[in-house]
Amino acid sequence: MTSTKNSALGWITGAICLAMISLVGAGTAWAQSEKRTVFAPDDFHWQGHLQAGQTLEVINRNGEIDASDAAGDEARAEGIRRGSHEDSELFVEVVEYPDGVTICAVHARDKSPGRCHRGGVSSEFSSGWHGRRASINFDVQVPPGVRFHALTTNGNVLGHNLASVVDAATTNGNVDVSTSEWASATTTNGGIRVSIGNAKWDGELAVRTTNGSVDVTLPASAEFKLDAATTNGGIHTDFPVTVQGSFNSKRLSGTVGSGGRELKVLTTNGGIKLMKS
Repeated sequence: MTSTKNSALGWITGAICLAMISLVGAGTAWAQSEKRTVFAPDDFHWQGHLQAGQTLEVINRNGEIDASDAAGDEARAEGIRRGSHEDSELFVEVVEYPDGVTICAVHARDKSPGRCHRGGVSSEFSSGWHGRRASINFDVQVPPGVRFHALTTNGNVLGHNLASVVDAATTNGNVDVSTSEWASATTTNGGIRVSIGNAKWDGELAVRTTNGSVDVTLPASAEFKLDAATTNGGIHTDFPVTVQGSFNSKRLSGTVGSGGRELKVLTTNGGIKLMKS
């Protein structure tokens, strides 16, 4: 009986050790699948091949992101530094994944790789940085079919004649994007202008600001559920809307065509326009 019990305990211990080794191995394999590179901000140039369905993400803090359509499958990104050259804590980190690339402007003393992540940056900020913080503007070329995510805090997000699904966001700046696919857009202090060529997005598509107007252009054949609202402004639409509930000049909820997917257009201080392309 004791021998059997010891054997069982030995088998369980071995299984646990094997499972731990497997987990460590999986973590190592994932880390090895990433390529991280650090660049100086004064001469940042990156290029690489991306296929349709992959993602190109650019994350900034102080500066503009300006994107255009690439001719082939080669994505490109360049950085132009602005402001104080005394700020030595600005650099660019590029992380290449199996399914895409993330490019980050990083403010930190330690320039070793590891601060750039999908969706955000882990940075250091010393006291009194506001008066000397440098900025960088990104000029990006996005291959057709590659999803494009653009995020900054202080600066505009621009996209010209893209052929990508776009997610554009800033806090203090305007968003102006045109794409043959669809785009979501968010800002707080700025206006939004979005031109969408494909109205077959899944779920909810949000276009929202607080202080600024919102103009959205869609295909004339688009069908969607609409939720549009403003506090200080009016709502104009080229689309016939079957209104749900009582009509309100500051809020318009209803369906265009047979409905289906959702379009949410919101502002507080500004007007809303929905236009047919």
